[in-house]
Amino acid sequence: MDNGFFIAFLGHCWRWSVFLMFPLLLFLYSQVSGLPLAEFDNGVNQHKWLIMLCYLLYVLLWLRFNRRVLAMLEQRRR
Repeated sequence: MDNGFFIAFLGHCWRWSVFLMFPLLLFLYSQVSGLPLAEFDNGVNQHKWLIMLCYLLYVLLWLRFNRRVLAMLEQRRR
């Protein structure tokens, strides 16, 4: 298997994780709390704020580590 292809794939996954994390967090929260997705919109705002806080924390961590991860992936590509 081509190592460069795998590293490029990991780089794209890393970039897309920012967009895909919110639906994943929503799904995982509904599974853990037992709150069906259909009732989530009608639910308490506390649930929504908690999910938004988790997502914003992920984005801040992503921004913090983005340069390092991309540099590490580029270094392993060589």
